[in-house]
Amino acid sequence: MKRVFIIISLVFVLIACRTRHIYKDVYTVPVTDSYSCVLIDSILQYGLDHEALYTLLGTIKPMSSLIDLSFPIANSDTFSSVNGEILSREKHGAYLDRIRIVQKAVNDIRLPDIKFVMIPYESPWRNRRNIQLNVVRISALDSLLKAKENFFGQFGFVPGTDPAVVVNTIEYSGRYERLRGYGYLFGYPDHAVDFFVKAFRTNDSTGQFVERNFFQIPVYSKNKGYFVYAYPKDMEPTAAVDSILYHRASHVLEQYRKIRPAYLNVDSTVQAYKLLKDLNK
Repeated sequence: MKRVFIIISLVFVLIACRTRHIYKDVYTVPVTDSYSCVLIDSILQYGLDHEALYTLLGTIKPMSSLIDLSFPIANSDTFSSVNGEILSREKHGAYLDRIRIVQKAVNDIRLPDIKFVMIPYESPWRNRRNIQLNVVRISALDSLLKAKENFFGQFGFVPGTDPAVVVNTIEYSGRYERLRGYGYLFGYPDHAVDFFVKAFRTNDSTGQFVERNFFQIPVYSKNKGYFVYAYPKDMEPTAAVDSILYHRASHVLEQYRKIRPAYLNVDSTVQAYKLLKDLNK
């Protein structure tokens, strides 16, 4: 399982949604509500072009990460943690407004069986709060909670539990429960989840890094580095698990490659929301 702390720039426009995209950076543009639907397309296109394809167009990954935000809003002063006044509108309001714009955009997305969850990471980096936007396929999550009830049941999770409750609970769980929970949520095979948790435990107890190989599943934008999981150096990928997962993903990717050109704008961006809504009609 990978935990990415890369800040991916979001795009905004200062014109109506029906016109061509003009890209601006989330951290510098003025904040208004007028470019919400272009932001929606931008977020969804990034997801479709990367590993979230296997959540948005299938059930291979119950959850996928979409984008990461990072803003200097975390409390790094332990002495002030007892106070309620951590932030000020004058100093921090612009950052909160930008988070609000992203939250509003994803709240406006209406896709069956899909939910978007904003997760503030537990551990701040200096004074920055990293916030990850994930997409969850609710039916796949329900199936996972049932199949892995011997793990998720300890939290009281059953099919029908709100995805936001599941994901944020896992984020704030103990180290090894967090690793295992994310491994299952991100759709990695059992053997990869077991290896990853044990490898971290070995590293924590001995200081020795456990050597590993990586199983790569292509996404639209790149063949390596996105949907990827680790396995032991002395293990060979299996036909019954790894190859089947690879071919299931390949089928979804091929479907997306075929339909994507029909939704291109003149600037080669994708009408991603329309694509997904049309597929769900």
